[in-house]
Amino acid sequence: MTTAPVSFGGLESGLNTSAIISAEMQVFEQPLDALQTQQSTLNTQISDYQALNGQLLTLQQSADALANPTAYDEAFSASSSAPSVATGVVSSGTSAGSITLAVDQLATGSTQISAGTVAATDDVVASGDILLGSGGSALGIASFSGGSGLSAGSHAISVTQSSAAASVSAGTPLAASTTISAANDEIDADVNGTPTTFQIAAGTYTPAQLAQAITQSSGDALSASVTTGGNLVIATAQQGSTASLQVTGGSALSSLGLSTGAAVFGTDGQIDVDGTTTTVNDIAGTGTTQVTLNSGEGGTMTAEISGGLSVGTMTAQNVSVGDGSLSSVVNAINAANAGVTATALQVGTNEFALEVTSLGTGTSGASTIDTQAFSGSSLGALETTTAAQNAIVSIGGTGGFQVTSATNTVTGLLPGISVDLAQVSATPVTITVAPDGSQVVNQVSALVSAANQVLSTISTDTAYNESTNTAAPLNGQTSLNQLAQQVLSIVGRAVGSSGAGSDGTAGESAGLAITATGTITLNQSAFEAAYDKDPSAVQAMFTEGGTFSAANPAYAGQLSVAGATDGTTPGTYAVSVSQSAAQATDSGVTTFAAPTSTVGAAESYTITSGSSTANYATTAGESIANVVSGLNAALAATGSGVSAFLAGSAGSYQVELRSAAYGSAASFVVGSSGGDQLGLTASGTSYAGTDVAGTINGEAATGSGQILSLSDASNPANGLVLSITTPGITSATALGSVDYEPGLAQGLANVAVQATIAPGGQIPDTVSGLKSTLKNVTSQIALQQQLVNTQQATLTQEFTNLEETLSQLSSESQFLTDSAGSSSGSSSALSSLSSSSSSNGSSGAG
Repeated sequence: MTTAPVSFGGLESGLNTSAIISAEMQVFEQPLDALQTQQSTLNTQISDYQALNGQLLTLQQSADALANPTAYDEAFSASSSAPSVATGVVSSGTSAGSITLAVDQLATGSTQISAGTVAATDDVVASGDILLGSGGSALGIASFSGGSGLSAGSHAISVTQSSAAASVSAGTPLAASTTISAANDEIDADVNGTPTTFQIAAGTYTPAQLAQAITQSSGDALSASVTTGGNLVIATAQQGSTASLQVTGGSALSSLGLSTGAAVFGTDGQIDVDGTTTTVNDIAGTGTTQVTLNSGEGGTMTAEISGGLSVGTMTAQNVSVGDGSLSSVVNAINAANAGVTATALQVGTNEFALEVTSLGTGTSGASTIDTQAFSGSSLGALETTTAAQNAIVSIGGTGGFQVTSATNTVTGLLPGISVDLAQVSATPVTITVAPDGSQVVNQVSALVSAANQVLSTISTDTAYNESTNTAAPLNGQTSLNQLAQQVLSIVGRAVGSSGAGSDGTAGESAGLAITATGTITLNQSAFEAAYDKDPSAVQAMFTEGGTFSAANPAYAGQLSVAGATDGTTPGTYAVSVSQSAAQATDSGVTTFAAPTSTVGAAESYTITSGSSTANYATTAGESIANVVSGLNAALAATGSGVSAFLAGSAGSYQVELRSAAYGSAASFVVGSSGGDQLGLTASGTSYAGTDVAGTINGEAATGSGQILSLSDASNPANGLVLSITTPGITSATALGSVDYEPGLAQGLANVAVQATIAPGGQIPDTVSGLKSTLKNVTSQIALQQQLVNTQQATLTQEFTNLEETLSQLSSESQFLTDSAGSSSGSSSALSSLSSSSSSNGSSGAG
C-alpha cells in the first residue's frame, strides 16, 4: 500500500469513513501492487545475475592462471646436495634437470689500505684532485692517475677495441694424448723479431697439459691454449701491433699441427676518453704498461694497463679533496658516487689509516684509483689487501669447464635457474631441478572453488522448493542450467566421472573428480603426486593445444598451437602460409677450399646486434675453422644471439653468420677494419630475418618470427596463435588444418567469457533486457501511483463534502430543536404558525 492513511475529525455521519476509503483504495491499488511486486522481482533478478557475472569473472581469472603453458614455468623446485656451498633459485623458463659443479672461487670486491697512518683525521694527506672509479680491472686498466689540465667531475672512458697478441693456430686438432720426446720437442719461432728455439719438456700430455708445457718452455714469452675444436693456438704474451710471431721450424711442428708461415702481428687496443681515442700498440706481457690518454674535454690522464685491453665502458671521477685532510679525502670520495667508498680507520692511538673499498664485486666492480695519490704524506701508497675477483665454478667438478660471474649468483648454467654461491668447495655440488606440484596446486584449488561457486549459485538461484511451492528468483531460466552443464561438461571431459569407479583419466589420477551431486573435488595430495611424476601430462589437461593435420606429409610436425585467448572458439581451422620465417643470415662471398685454409692478414670484425657488440681479430695464417670458433666465443660472450658457421662443402666453404631468432626483429650489422677477407660486409648491409605470413581460417593473420596469430573478434579463430616452422615457402601454400582444443582451464575461461562479454554475452544481454523492463515498469508505477493518489484525493474530498453537508444539516436541526423547546409564548406562536400553515394548506387544497 502506497497511499497515505485517511483521517477525519468530528464526523457527523457516524460512519467509519476511513475504513470505507481504505477498502475502496485496496481494490483500486491492486494494479500498482502488482507492478511494485514485479519491480522487486526484477531488481532481485538483476542483482542475482550481476553476482553470477562477478563469479564467472573470477572463474575466468582462475582459469587464465592455468591456461597458458608459461604458467607452469616456475612450477619447479631446486635442491642442493650441499646447501652450505651452493643453492639453486628457480625463475621462469626452467625445466627438470641437474648440474654438478665445484666452487673454485667466490666473487669479492676490492679493498685497498694505506701503507702508513696519520695522527689525526685533519692531517693533510693529499693535494690537488684524485682520479677514481670502478670497473677498470674488467677493461684491463689497473689504475688511473690525473695528468695535467684534466677538468674536475665525470669522465667517460671506453675501450672501443680490444688488444690482441700475435697468434698462430694449428691446422689440425691435437690428439687426445701426445708424447713429447727428444725427437719432437722443439719449436723455432721469431717472437717480436727475435729468433728463439723453445724446447718442450718430455712427457705424455693431454691437449690442455701440452699447452701449459709450451707456455712454460717459452719462459712466458708465449701463451699456448687449445680451442673448443681441439686446435692448438700459440700467441705472444705481448699485445698490440708491435707484437709479432713467425713459426720458422722445429721438430715439434708435426705433432702440434703447426706449420711454418709468414710473420703475424698483434692487434692494437683503443681507449676513448670523453670522445678522443688513443691507440695503444705495445702492451707488455707481464707487469703493467703506462699510457697517457688525451681527454676530449682537454687535459690528460695516465692509465696503468695490465694483461691487455677488453671492450667495455666505465666512468671516472676527478674529485677535488678540498683542504687535503684525511676527513676531506674520505668525504670527497664518498660524495663522488664513483662505485667506491672510503673510510678513515682508527688502527691505534692517534693512528688513522685510509681504506678504499669497491661497492660491487668482481673485476667489473673493482676500485680504480691512483695508488700513489697519498705517497707524499705519511699515509704512503695504497696497498691491495683484497683483490677484486669474479666467482668461478667448474662444471662437472674441479678441472671441468669454468664459468665466471661478477657476483656470487651464477646464471645460465640451467635454463631459468640461478645458483647462489656461499663458500669455496672442491667437493662437487649437485643442483637438481624437479617438478613441484605444490607450486601449482593452489591455483588449481582456486579454479575448482571458482567453478563450484558458479555451480552453487546457479543451483540456488534456479531452485524450486516443492514443500513450500516457492520458486527462486531465476527459476525457469534454462539458459543458466545450460551454463552449469557447460562447466560440468568441460570438467567432465578432462576428469571423467567418479561414480562408476576408476576410468583412468588424467584428471582422476591428478585428484580431480565430479561428484554425483554435481560438484568438483580436488585431492591435493594426489594432484601433487601426479604432477611430480608426469608434469607434462597434467599440464596438457589444463592448457590449450591442438592436433595438426598436414596437407602434405612433408609438413607433418611443423605446426603447433602456441596459444589462444579466452575468446577463441574450439574448432578446426585451415592454415595457409605464403612466406616462411627465416633467420637473419650473412653468407660470406669468399670461398675456401678446406676448414684448414687460412686468412692472409690480421683484421678485426665487429658484429652488432641490438645493444650487443662482439669484436674478433683474426691473425695472419689463422685457419677458417679457428676463425669460426673465435667468432663464436666473442659472440657468446656478448649474448648477441648470433652464431658463426662453416657452411658449404669440400672445395667451397664460406663463413656464415646467422641469428638464433627468426623474423624481422632479428638483425645484425657486420663491419671490418681491413679488406674483409671473409666476404661478410658488402656495403655495410644490415641483415634481418623475415616473419612468417599466411592465413588462419581464411583470414590474413599477423606474423612475428615463426609465430602466426589472428586478431578479429568476428572470426571464431580470433586469438589463435600458431608456431610454424615450415621452411622455404615463398607463395601461398595450404599447410593443412589445426583442430584447436582449449583444455580444461581455457575451456572454462571461454565459457566464462562467452557468458559475460558485452555485447552478445548471455548475462549482460539478459541484464540489459531486465533493466529495460525495469525501466518500463518503473514508469508504469509512477503513472499508476499518480492515478491512485488522484483517486484517493477524490474519495477523500467526496466524504469531506458529505460530512460538511451533514454538519450543516445537523446545525439546522439543532436550531429547530432549540426553537421547539423554548417558552410557551413561543409555543403558542409556534402553534399559531402551525395552524396557519395548516389553514393555508387546506385553503390551497380547496
